[in-house]
Amino acid sequence: MVNTEKASLLFDIDNTLIDRDAAFLRYLQDFMDRNQNAFADEDVASARDHILALDCHGRKDRSQFCQELLQNYPGLPYTADTLWADHLTLPDFVQADSLLENMLERLSTQYQLMIISNGSASMQHRKLGSAGLSHFFEHVFISADIGYEKPDRRLFSHALDFCRHTGIVMIGDDYFNDMQPAMALQLKTVFVKPGKVQVQVLEQPTRPDREITSIYALEEALTCLI
Repeated sequence: MVNTEKASLLFDIDNTLIDRDAAFLRYLQDFMDRNQNAFADEDVASARDHILALDCHGRKDRSQFCQELLQNYPGLPYTADTLWADHLTLPDFVQADSLLENMLERLSTQYQLMIISNGSASMQHRKLGSAGLSHFFEHVFISADIGYEKPDRRLFSHALDFCRHTGIVMIGDDYFNDMQPAMALQLKTVFVKPGKVQVQVLEQPTRPDREITSIYALEEALTCLI
């Protein structure tokens, strides 16, 4: 059978393929409902926004996040360990996206699809499972499994060993963790740009090959790259 694939695509997971922020907000609303006594003296909306800021889109070390949450809300009936155990239910709040599934189905006929992500292997695999996306990816490389964490180029180099094509595209939402190391390795890059991009990102002299505001614009971006 003739291989009709055009290139290898490396995808980040959180806030690239999966709306992790939306899942965390759903988790947080459930968490606050289950722990109303701890927030009885708080303005609920302000507390929610404060916790979202502490979470930092999931980029903050999870141990540090749990410790800071307990310090800020001492009425929470958790230890750092039990709070982390509660946080492990986050994948249950990930929702499937039929538009994304349809796009990946189309892409899978033209490209080799792979994952390269930081995080806990169990959490990341469960997120993909909850979103119904696991079967689209030939390889899933998670930092906890490989032993290197983005932006460490060794994680990227490990993934590159499994790419079937010289044309390789990194798709991610984090300029420093996804784009910079990929550009340093001379990969093509598609930046799924957050709504509010940090000033330091805008000032970077090296820009990704393509910038899109939604993952749904990926197919069009790829036609200009490959």
